[in-house]
Amino acid sequence: MIYGNFDLRRGDHDGKPEQNKPPRWAGNDNPVLSVVTAETAAAFLGTSAALGVSEHVRKLQEDLITLGFSIVGTPDGGFGSHTEWAVREFQIYASMAQVAKVREEKKGQLLLDSAGSPVKVNNMDVYFDSSASIVAKAGKSATVTGETAGPVSYYVDSLQSVANSSIYDGPISGVVNELTRAAIEYWLSHDYRCPVVVEAWNNTAAGVRTDLANNGCNVWAHNSIASNAPRVFFRDFTSYYDYPDTHSRLEYQTLGYYEPGGFGGPNTAKKHSWSPEAEMSILNLYDSAYNAAEVNSAKISTYRTMRVVAEAECYGRFDVLNAWDNALMSAGPCHWTMGVFSTTNSAYAPGELPGLIAYVKNLNPEVFNKAFGKFGLDTVLQWGEAGLYFPGVRTYNTWIKLSTETDFEALPTTKEGANYMKTWHWHYRFSMAGRTIGAYRKAMWKLTKLRLSKILDREVKFRVSGHEVVSTLGAVFTSEKSVAILLRWHVYRPAFVVTNASLVVPAIQFVIDSNSQVNWALPVASWGDTHETLLTNEIQRRLAALNDSITNAIQYGTNLPQGAVRPGRNSFIMDV
Repeated sequence: MIYGNFDLRRGDHDGKPEQNKPPRWAGNDNPVLSVVTAETAAAFLGTSAALGVSEHVRKLQEDLITLGFSIVGTPDGGFGSHTEWAVREFQIYASMAQVAKVREEKKGQLLLDSAGSPVKVNNMDVYFDSSASIVAKAGKSATVTGETAGPVSYYVDSLQSVANSSIYDGPISGVVNELTRAAIEYWLSHDYRCPVVVEAWNNTAAGVRTDLANNGCNVWAHNSIASNAPRVFFRDFTSYYDYPDTHSRLEYQTLGYYEPGGFGGPNTAKKHSWSPEAEMSILNLYDSAYNAAEVNSAKISTYRTMRVVAEAECYGRFDVLNAWDNALMSAGPCHWTMGVFSTTNSAYAPGELPGLIAYVKNLNPEVFNKAFGKFGLDTVLQWGEAGLYFPGVRTYNTWIKLSTETDFEALPTTKEGANYMKTWHWHYRFSMAGRTIGAYRKAMWKLTKLRLSKILDREVKFRVSGHEVVSTLGAVFTSEKSVAILLRWHVYRPAFVVTNASLVVPAIQFVIDSNSQVNWALPVASWGDTHETLLTNEIQRRLAALNDSITNAIQYGTNLPQGAVRPGRNSFIMDV
């Protein structure tokens, strides 16, 4: 029986006998009165100070560290958010078919005689297994003896992938329920370890690993490393994701780097992306390579147009993410944000990335479960529910919720509470979804098309020769180039494109008023290339003044078979 057989949870603690403060276990204050002897209970009543009391929370924290879940932080006997995260992560990985196990010839070598400073347990000095600090000191292995291609850390070299003989099938809740206690005991007795190890390495300009970076072993928290010089890799001992032939699960795989700043956290650059697997290519999106006969088709027209925006947002990569700014995490062709932090109320607002997740769940529940549901993640609002679609800005926004013992509860919107989604293991999951789950990638592309259709349906009004003209953005802007600019502008600032405060409508009026030699009195449907060029140039100029990424992105495809976006009137054809 471990941890006193208590269902330890957030808010629990081991108390402080010296301050006459009893523990809180399983959500109950002073539980010792019913589970220990009267003599021990008397210690909390002031009649005895010699007897110690069990430290169930601290022991849990030490065990989690031993098993590789160092996100728990320093064991302190208090079940806070990081301990809850560690339990959730243990439950996630304990439910997988493959886990990591200490190699037979390495057993005992992860434990040094002096594993740091002693801690007081029942008034005795005890050195506990602090494998996280030990392997960090051990650094790079001098010789490679395991199954991982070198160079390799001492820790990774000590592990091997094995079938999980006792798969956890309880909820991903962060509560140490009976099944979780049994799983922890099994892991400890069978030398199992967390099967995904994230590490930061110093590397050459070509990205070749040389030595472990400072604090680079078994990285979890978004700010575990404070330098943007090392590159972050992971070694995956699971069988969860289907690796392509071009990438071996027996080798380290690149994940990104730490980006400092006001928020700081994981980031991914183009050079860290899996190519060609994670590229927003015609092949990855349509399962067939580009065919020159389709050059003027709706499929390729829409692809050219949306790919420009993806180039500006994420280099056209499904695995280029960022979790370092005030958006918590951003991903996808429109780099949907998980939620933007407001300094006014010190909280995150609902974002478009959870809207994407809700869309994926509605479109393909199996894909949703693979990418997110298996990890205890869902969205507060489901696709089609009132409040998900924001008609004023034409976006789909909601917030994340996490599974509990019996239901779900919203992820905290505070900076500290929401940081769980910034951990390197969540960065790994979102990245691997973009790299390996084709249906997830296609769902992102479909949602981008839906977004574009909503933009083009927006009614606009302007005046020509004193008469009001009522039209739509899709009727006024009809070239691939102009539609791409509108979509990029909407991703950057939706309100600037589709609200009553639109900056696009004044641009239309400006072009009309400044080019009287052009016949704007023609029906909008009869406007030609001259009208289109003048309108396109003006909105590109205005967007570039706000965000200059469009200048280079609009050239995407110039040297590729499908070509760049076409500027001619009516050249855009929506793929429906």
